[in-house]
Amino acid sequence: MRIAFAAAIVLAVNLPADALPMFARRMDGASCTKCHWHQNALNATGRAFLKHGIREVGETADARESGFKASHYLSFMVTPGFSAVRDDRTAFSAGHAGLWLGGPVNANFSMLSEIEVDADEENMVEAEEFYAHYVTNSRSGTKTAPASAHGSGQGGPEDEEEEEEMADLLTSKYLSVRLGQFQPLVLLGHVSGAARISLNRPEAISGRATNGNGWRPRSRLRGIEVGSVNGPLSAYLGFGNGQGQNEDDNHMDIYTTVERDLGTKGSSVGAYAYWGEAVLSGGFRDSFNRYGVIGNYTAEMTRLVGGFLFGDNDDPSGVNLDNDGWFVELAQHVAGEGVVAYARWDDFSRDLAAGGKRETDGPTLGISWTPDPDNAVMRLNVEGQWLDTDGTSGDSVTVELQITF
Repeated sequence: MRIAFAAAIVLAVNLPADALPMFARRMDGASCTKCHWHQNALNATGRAFLKHGIREVGETADARESGFKASHYLSFMVTPGFSAVRDDRTAFSAGHAGLWLGGPVNANFSMLSEIEVDADEENMVEAEEFYAHYVTNSRSGTKTAPASAHGSGQGGPEDEEEEEEMADLLTSKYLSVRLGQFQPLVLLGHVSGAARISLNRPEAISGRATNGNGWRPRSRLRGIEVGSVNGPLSAYLGFGNGQGQNEDDNHMDIYTTVERDLGTKGSSVGAYAYWGEAVLSGGFRDSFNRYGVIGNYTAEMTRLVGGFLFGDNDDPSGVNLDNDGWFVELAQHVAGEGVVAYARWDDFSRDLAAGGKRETDGPTLGISWTPDPDNAVMRLNVEGQWLDTDGTSGDSVTVELQITF
């Protein structure tokens, strides 16, 4: 009865890469810093945890066991806030609330889900990522820890245990299948800054073409993804219905990603490609594509993230519209693990059918405070943006409080 109840809840909700207490509770109260460099910025353990179906590599947890607890699979977040936009009034927001449920059902299957309620949107309730995840039993090669994991490698028992664990992560091999609604993992693993503040993401990932196509790289795909993890190298192929489909069209979009982990802190580099088709107003079919490289360098106190994406869209006028953008973001712990300051530069350019380009660029600066990084129950984010689109300023300041249970 308990497993049926748990499955029913799972089928109703979905998950981001934020630090969620339910995962820490399930791992005997582990610190959130076990998997997170800070908030939604994953370290090497967190990246392996996500790719392996929200479980530790080799974990055989079973939701049917007598020790099952709903609190190990369920978290809830509320985020009230306000923003001030240049040449406009200050706007207080009721914010949004997110309900997550996810984790392993048995030794091979996991389910992840999130439902978001946004009081400021006309459509208040929206399902985000929602999928079942199957992984084969992991196999490991040599367990010899990399000499660079902890400098000279002459630490105590805890250091040796961590080195051994990291060696397992970097040599594990398994196959992966996701079915449902999801984003490519390569995009989830390269976010820094504050978690979910106004859902702010780099323009190159969140920007759209000028022809009315609502698709963007961070859009979810409804379909199936198959992949393989071979130590530090992972590759995935996804296909299904993309943005605006399931209603007007059932064209099969396709994406593929290849990624390599670098070292034991969470650094990695990946390549991304997407081929899609969307029906625009009037029935015109836009066959579009995006390609890109994205990566991060993660050290003890510093994290550098960057990416470049490019591609093109068709336009009803017959013009081929190029779209390209890049971003680079630096995040720095400035007071232990609880305070992170970050700065990002965005540049996103897209062709206009009538000729010329529309370009958005500018800096984003922010600071995030988590009073207790080990539990991450509360955090306060303050962020300013000074984006310019063809001479039109979009300056804004946002303050957001996040409370997670």
